[in-house]
Amino acid sequence: MPTVEHSTLTTSDLHEPKGIDSANADEVYIADGSGSGDWQVLNPYGGIIYNDVAGSGTTFSSPSSYTLLNVVTAATNLNGFSTNNLGRLTYTSSEMRHAHAVFNMSYKHSTGGGNDITFGVYKNGSLLSSFEAIGSADSSNFQRMVLHFDDMMSTDDYYEVYAKTASGNIIVYHLYFFMMGMPG
Repeated sequence: MPTVEHSTLTTSDLHEPKGIDSANADEVYIADGSGSGDWQVLNPYGGIIYNDVAGSGTTFSSPSSYTLLNVVTAATNLNGFSTNNLGRLTYTSSEMRHAHAVFNMSYKHSTGGGNDITFGVYKNGSLLSSFEAIGSADSSNFQRMVLHFDDMMSTDDYYEVYAKTASGNIIVYHLYFFMMGMPG
């Protein structure tokens, strides 16, 4: 049998890589360093958005302890993530990934003076205490909060953003939450 170099094969002799029949859309083959590998979503990503800047927003009444910001959101480009459309992003790929996330929100407080509002990122229902931020708001001016955070995520881990204030209400006008996973 003659030796044939892959570089000289014609189109009709080319073939798909092994395991392609079990790969999902948007997956690539990742070698494991031991002569094998798996089909994986290389960089899963997903986001949710809520926007009512021209409207009256969504009011969270007297959230003196952490309260889920469960505004009705729309998904933006989900690949390896899912959403419940109420502020939650769930990682659905099967490989552990290093996650980078961005949370961006425009909000007001129900009273006229400057009132502190604390935001916290929750993973699987528990506060990630390293990912809290605080801002001051009043009833006249929009305020903006931006949080960036990193975490290791596994299949079915879910992330949500919560907020609290000592008194009064929080009014959310815009919320954007995006996560991306990278091999870690």
